[in-house]
Amino acid sequence: MKTERSLKTEIRFLVYREFPNFVNGGRIERLAMELNFKASNSSRRARELHSEGIFERRINRGSVEYRYSPELIPRPEKVAEAKLF
Repeated sequence: MKTERSLKTEIRFLVYREFPNFVNGGRIERLAMELNFKASNSSRRARELHSEGIFERRINRGSVEYRYSPELIPRPEKVAEAKLF
């Protein structure tokens, strides 16, 4: 089931909903597969969001995890207003 939103937007929404917790990279890959994208595509998009400074990244027991950079997380009213997610 392809969505109208981009994979990058879907990843941002998943990580946004979980803030301040980190989201495991495997969970991001499963989201992509549910949306009929390749898992490797989601990994690439998450790395891009990290390199753009939007996400923080850490390695936890050999697995990568992401979360929004605290200073960049959108305020809920801005998310609803812009319909970003």
